[in-house]
Amino acid sequence: MTATNHALSGALIGAFLPLPVAVPLAFMSHFILDALPHYGIARGLRDSSRSYRTIVLTDVCIALSIGLAAILFGKWRMEITGWVAYSPDITWVVQYARTRSLNLKDSNWFTRFHHRIQRYESQKGLFVELALFAALLPLFIMQILS
Repeated sequence: MTATNHALSGALIGAFLPLPVAVPLAFMSHFILDALPHYGIARGLRDSSRSYRTIVLTDVCIALSIGLAAILFGKWRMEITGWVAYSPDITWVVQYARTRSLNLKDSNWFTRFHHRIQRYESQKGLFVELALFAALLPLFIMQILS
């Protein structure tokens, strides 16, 4: 699942629930979303695919913008739970920073588990990602502005 959809989902959990409940639910939401069909391509093609890199970069920029909006509007619970929902992917960010490769390896039990639940990752999953984004973004905007 994209960072954007993880961040939006987590932020919305934080908008409606108190932090002691929202934080663990936001974290769990990450794995629930990753178990759904979502965008991805074969690991061996990730470094050579310009479109994949463009989508990942665009996604990161949108996700950071969502976090910035939460900060600017003083919605700290939404900011915190948005980051918590995204946080399991930080292991991939660290690996990418070390190797400069999008062909991420399952180096420990956590990344192996995380990779295994993403069995419905495909290029067609982009449509699921876009539909989820279209559903979550208006809700996020309403909560930010309230």
